Parts: sequence; C-alpha cells; structure tokens
Amino acid sequence: MMKKISFLIMIALSVFIFNSCEDDEIGTEHIDYVSFGLIPSNINVIKNSSTSIDLHLYATQITNSDRVFNIVVSDDTTLDPLSYSLPSTIVVPANSNDGKITVVFSDNNLGENPESFGLSLEPVSDVLMGNTISTSIQKACPAALEDLVGSFSVTTNTSGYENDITTQLSGEDLTVFNLAEGIMEGAWGEPITDGGSFKMTVDLDTGTLTIPRQYFVTTVYDGDNYTYEIIGSGSWNNCGSSPTLDITYDVYYTGDETGIGNDYFATAFGGVFTLDQP
Repeated sequence: MMKKISFLIMIALSVFIFNSCEDDEIGTEHIDYVSFGLIPSNINVIKNSSTSIDLHLYATQITNSDRVFNIVVSDDTTLDPLSYSLPSTIVVPANSNDGKITVVFSDNNLGENPESFGLSLEPVSDVLMGNTISTSIQKACPAALEDLVGSFSVTTNTSGYENDITTQLSGEDLTVFNLAEGIMEGAWGEPITDGGSFKMTVDLDTGTLTIPRQYFVTTVYDGDNYTYEIIGSGSWNNCGSSPTLDITYDVYYTGDETGIGNDYFATAFGGVFTLDQP
C-alpha cells in the first residue's frame, strides 16, 4: 500500500511541475527581453596581429521594424581602448530576433598580462536587459625553436656574476653554451678546462624550459680537477621586441645530492637573457 501511495504522490508532483513549466513558458511570450549571446571566456590575440568574434544579441519579441540598442563598455574593463574596436550600436533587424556585430581585438598597447573586457546594453524603457558579458583578452606570442637560437645578453643578473650565453639547435632541444662561466671563473676562480655546454628542453606550447641533470663542466682549482653537473628550469617569452630566456639553475659536484647554490648561498643561480638583434 505504501508503495502505491508513494507512486501516486510522484505522479502528482510530476504533473504539477509540468504544468508550472508550461505556465512559465506561456508567461514569457509577452516579456520584452534582450540579451547578448555567449562570448568565449578567453580570447588570444597573436602578437602583431588581430582577431575578431561575432557577437549576437537575441530578443524575445519580433517586431516589424529595426530595433537599435546602444552598447556600453563595462566600467571594470581593463583592456586599452586602442586594443579593441566595435560599433556603438547593435541592430535587431525587422522580422527577426537576432542581431549581430563584429568585435575586433588587436595587438595595440596589449601587454603580456590578461586584460578584462565587458559589454552591456544601455537601458531602454519597458525592455528587460540581460547581464553584462565579459571575457579575458590575452596576448599570445608563439615561437618556433629557431626563434630562440643565437646570442643572448644577460639583462637580469640574479647572482651578480651571470654572463652572456649562446644557444644552438640540437634536434628538438637547444644546446646552451657559456652559462655560469662568470660564476665558475670570475667568482670562484676556477678556470673551465672541459665542457661548458648542456642540453635544454623547450616546450613551445607551455613556454617552459627544462634542464635535466647532466654533466656540465670540468674546472681546475689549486691543481685539482672538479667536475660539475647542472639542473634547472625556466621559461621563454616572445612578447617583447626580442625573445627572452628566464633560467634558474644550480650546479652540483658530480654525484652530490645538494646543489652548491642552495647549500652555500641559500639560493639558486640564474637570470633573464635577451636575444641580441642582428
């Protein structure tokens, strides 16, 4: 008996909910409501280029004449006005409920950090307006591995002894030359007798750099030879006037578990290196 009662209650509730939904749907026929369609949550603008999106405005009412709505850029927009262009109005044509504009985003004064961009509609009497739509605009600066090859000058010197470096293609990696020479020979007084280069992996999708632990250099000090290994990480950036490599690394006596930078100086070595322009 209890199962039958429960079943009947469920049926009654279903009928009630269905009828409520039907009533709501009928009720919206006379509501004059307009709203922007969906906008991507993130939009990338390629360096020195532009991209565009089509933005729709939908209305619940269809009229026999054009309807014109004024567009308002939201107050919380941080994107430079030089970086976007759009019309000041959007038109929902007669006998239609769908208006459309094209918004263009350009790399004009576009920085490396994401910027916000939002739009709303100027209020109109007796018309219900949708919410503000917003997106994040990000400058994208793709690079090929070949773009990161050449002579790099040190522009941010973390240790105070970093020196210029050179990179060369090595299959799908880069070979880096001369890193830490200023530390080894200048700060520590250990002339390099062998090595002086290492392989560095470049991820072109994520913008990261990886230096797997590997043999690095052999030096001489007070008549004794010392061999060192290197390990590190970092990032590359192609959004400025020249590509940069931001490298953090440490050196180890071969086989040691603790790096010399962290062990003796409580910090790793590294710096930012900027590609020299020809």
